[in-house]
Amino acid sequence: MKKIYSLLILLFPLVIFSQDLNMQDGTFNRCAPDIFYDSGGAAGNYGSDENFVTTICPQNANEFIILNFTEFSTQLNQDVLTIYDGDDTTAPVIGSYSGVAGPGNVQASSASGCLTIEFTSNATGTTTGWAAEILCATPCQTITPTIDSTTPAAEGGVVSILPGETVDFEGSATFSEDGTGATYQWNFGDTNTATGQSVSNTYTTPGTYTVFLAVTDTNPQGCTALTSITVFVLGPNVIIDQDTYTPEELIEDVLINSPCAQVSNINWSTGISFSSAEPNGIGFFYGNGIDFPFESGVILTSGDASEARGPNNNAMSAGGFGWPGDAELDATVGINSNNASFIEFDFVPLADNISFDFLMASEEYNGATGGTFECTFSDAFAFLLTDSMGNTTNLAVLPGTNTPILVTNIHPANPGCAAINEQYFGGYTAQNQPPTSFDGRTVVFTAQSPVTPGENYNIKLVIADASDTALDSGVFLKAGSFDLGGDLGDDITIMAGTAECDGTPILLNTGVVGAVHTWYKDGVEITGETDESLVVTEEGTYSVDIVFSGTCQASDEIFIEFKPSPVANPALDQSICNISGTGSFTLTDNDSEVLGGQDPADFIISYHLTEQDAIDNVNPLASPYDNVSNPQTIYVRIAELSQECFATTSFELTISSLSIPAVLTPLEECDDAVADGFTAFTLSDADAEVLGTQDPADYTVTYHETQADADANLNPLADGYVNTINPQVVYVRLETNNDTDCYNTTPLTLVVNPNPVATAPTPIALCDDDSDGFVEFDLSLRDLEVIGA
Repeated sequence: MKKIYSLLILLFPLVIFSQDLNMQDGTFNRCAPDIFYDSGGAAGNYGSDENFVTTICPQNANEFIILNFTEFSTQLNQDVLTIYDGDDTTAPVIGSYSGVAGPGNVQASSASGCLTIEFTSNATGTTTGWAAEILCATPCQTITPTIDSTTPAAEGGVVSILPGETVDFEGSATFSEDGTGATYQWNFGDTNTATGQSVSNTYTTPGTYTVFLAVTDTNPQGCTALTSITVFVLGPNVIIDQDTYTPEELIEDVLINSPCAQVSNINWSTGISFSSAEPNGIGFFYGNGIDFPFESGVILTSGDASEARGPNNNAMSAGGFGWPGDAELDATVGINSNNASFIEFDFVPLADNISFDFLMASEEYNGATGGTFECTFSDAFAFLLTDSMGNTTNLAVLPGTNTPILVTNIHPANPGCAAINEQYFGGYTAQNQPPTSFDGRTVVFTAQSPVTPGENYNIKLVIADASDTALDSGVFLKAGSFDLGGDLGDDITIMAGTAECDGTPILLNTGVVGAVHTWYKDGVEITGETDESLVVTEEGTYSVDIVFSGTCQASDEIFIEFKPSPVANPALDQSICNISGTGSFTLTDNDSEVLGGQDPADFIISYHLTEQDAIDNVNPLASPYDNVSNPQTIYVRIAELSQECFATTSFELTISSLSIPAVLTPLEECDDAVADGFTAFTLSDADAEVLGTQDPADYTVTYHETQADADANLNPLADGYVNTINPQVVYVRLETNNDTDCYNTTPLTLVVNPNPVATAPTPIALCDDDSDGFVEFDLSLRDLEVIGA
């Protein structure tokens, strides 16, 4: 609705200067922020019986007028607004409008850049008319938007992630004139949008999403340019794409992993090469790298490659006898082939070895349902490498042999035949649900061969049906795995199961001898490292720049993670008191000691009888544990969750039996002067005999009147104890100082001896035989008299 501002205009007639334009006859030059109204202006209605022609032109050369109608209301089919694309009513008519369906946004396209507006109204009735912004615009400049990078990085123009993962996008644009104030609008293809040059989006559902970046400048007409990238959120099933890449692109952009690869003379053939009625056996595949070992790559089949998608719910037997086999394959593996698909190309290796990863899958694998085709029927494939001298080698062979990889050479036992090379069988659909339509597949193989850097080679990757055209087979080639040199390989991570224990040296090698190398850790150059190899012992992102020549330079990076190597902190010796010499020990009391400050959620602790058992992680002991010797050494193993990184320590189990004499030498004292049979005893005189060879510093000796007091350690007797009967038995308690529950007791007898009474003896008289006054007396003759009765 138009607003009524008449009061403000009356109050401030000198302040407001308006370049707004009301409908009237004439030609006017106007631009933003001016508004074009009906004859009633901002506040009123237009009039009856009007017939006006207004021409609006831009104020500057090379501009054109845009009218953006924000309000519109006339009498339907009675009061009509007509717009002409030019500077008068002879110009082409853009449109005629009445009622409430207004023109919206109208742009001039004539050389004059003007719009001419004609309005006629009848004699009866008017409404509020219209309001339109007058904008002056210049022709759109050239805008070239780009998606500069993504995290994870795109391969072949496609970002592959798992559900729940986030993609970071970086965008920019170049402008032929001026990009100031430009906006960057993203549509992530999953209903989410964002604005800015650096944005992120989390994808939750498997599928293919086209991400658009729209860059719009400040031109009033909204000049916009688009670019896009594909995000593939990987689900459990393999997806086959036969539209995104040509066979040439599959070689150069998907299979080959070297920006300096010299690849030429690309050739290919499949069913459609011979007849439009025959299927296409070549394609690009997506997998999630979990349910299927590869995330993406190239597929060659002896049938329709699109049928190889998951799940396994069709019988793959496409292709007729109009699609021939391949003579080179026949000569290599000894079959009569049909329905051959191949790609071949020439290349010049950069390093002294080439390699690529692949697996074979086939409908011939039917042993899961009791079939025996795999015993006698096998399609075949070969990777034929030919050097510059014409020597050809098949790289599709079992590891360490020259035996071709065939269904009949790799399968488990079934009703028709015994197992053969079962270690290379990847599984039936019924066993592990491989997410393709093939009934079985092999494990992942790596085809490799020594080569001479700089020499010309040819390789032909070919697969075909044998004898008939039924039950197709396929070979999956991992994207980026065809390594001609300069590749550091996949990230080494705990999640991938490739991480080493902390501190274990890892050798990185580009395989490119003679090139100039510059190595980096976390973006910082590693000074002095210029060879093709680098030994790594610390976690981080390592990258290398390789200069082959002035026109050929490459770089690669790899993230290396180490599994935590645990520290086995010292364990505490354990001791218990038991007269029998054995007891039950709670070994796990040492868990916290061995862990120290390490997170218990990250480590596993076990206890073993021998150090070798701890090292080998065998025969763990249960806790509580009953010792078998005294003392006994127990070995502790602390390992991270994969059990590959570990450390060991040990501690002693000791049984304290507290040896104490069963019979102690009685303590004897003479009766005191009262002669009543009671006297004071120094009980500690028995300590030495109680302790024996045991260290007095480790034990406490106490004496008690009763056995019960000794057992309960109550009412200990002090030195100077006076007996209560004669003789009297007291009880000795021997206790370890570090364990009050560990003690032993024994009796001790106290004896009071009576004091003796001496009787006066009869004098002894002897004759002096030599009259010298000295005689030898035998005093013992009076012993009995002294002792008396």
